[in-house]
Amino acid sequence: MNEQIGPFKKTAIIGVGLMGGSLALALRGKRIFGTIYGFARSEKSYQKLKKLNLVDRVEKNIKVAVEGADIVILAAPVYAIVDYFKTIAPFLKKKAIVLDLGSTKEYIVAAAKKYLPRHVEFIGCHPLCGGEKSGAEFSRKDLYKNAPCFVVNDNFSGFGFKVTKLLWESAGGHVIALSAIEHDRILAFVSHMPHIVSFTMAAELPGYCLDFAGPAFKDMTRVAASPVNVWADIFLSNKDNILNATGKFIEALEKFRKLIKEENKRGVYEFIEKANRKQKNY
Repeated sequence: MNEQIGPFKKTAIIGVGLMGGSLALALRGKRIFGTIYGFARSEKSYQKLKKLNLVDRVEKNIKVAVEGADIVILAAPVYAIVDYFKTIAPFLKKKAIVLDLGSTKEYIVAAAKKYLPRHVEFIGCHPLCGGEKSGAEFSRKDLYKNAPCFVVNDNFSGFGFKVTKLLWESAGGHVIALSAIEHDRILAFVSHMPHIVSFTMAAELPGYCLDFAGPAFKDMTRVAASPVNVWADIFLSNKDNILNATGKFIEALEKFRKLIKEENKRGVYEFIEKANRKQKNY
C-alpha cells in the first residue's frame, strides 16, 4: 500500500537567505507543507525576516524552529550544514525528513549518516539556480521555476524521495536523481571550475586595466561576486574533483597557449571551431 504524502503540519527552514527564502515563498500557501518556520541566528536577522515576511513564523530558538517539524530544510554553506546536523539532531521528530541544499554532496551525505539520528530520513539536494547576491532580501518566488534540482539518496522509490520530488515540483523545479559521487564529479566541471576561473580572472586583473574592462570580461567575471563563505566551502569539500577538473582545464589552456605561441593558425582555428560546436549544445 502506498504511503500518503501529507498534508504536513510544519516545515522548518534553517538558513533563510536567497535560497531558503525563495523556497519559503514558493511553498507558502501550499497547504500540504503546513506552517513554514524560519530560523534566525540573531536579533538582527530576526527583525529582518519579520519585516520581509518570507515565512509564516520566525524563531530565534533553533529547538523551537525544528521541534515537531515534518520537513527540515538546511539552506546554508556546506560546513555550516554539517554543524547544523549536530545542533538539530536531538530535536528532530521520528520520521522527519531532513533536506539540505548544499552544492557538494559526498561530504554532506557522509556527515548526515554520522550525525543525524537513525529515526529520520535524510535526502541530499542541490537546486541548480541562485545568483551572486545571497541575502534574504533578494528572495523571489520564481527562483526555482524550471530549475534542475539534483537529488541524491540510497532509495529513489522511498517515501522521503517522493516527498522531496513533490517539494521541488511544487517550487517549480524538476528533479534529477543521481548518486553523490556522480553529482560532485559533474558539478566540478560545470559549476565549480567556472567559478574558479571567474574568481581568478577578477582577482588577477592588472589594476591599470580595470577602467577598460568590457562586456566580455564582465560576463566572464559576473559570478566572481558570489559569497566567499559559500564558495570556499564548496571548493574545499569537493577538493579532489575540483583538482581534476582544473587540471584538465589547465592542460587545455596550455595547449591553446602553445598554438598561439607557435602561430599555428590552423590549430587555433580548429580549437575555436571545436568550442563553437560544443557551445551550440547547451
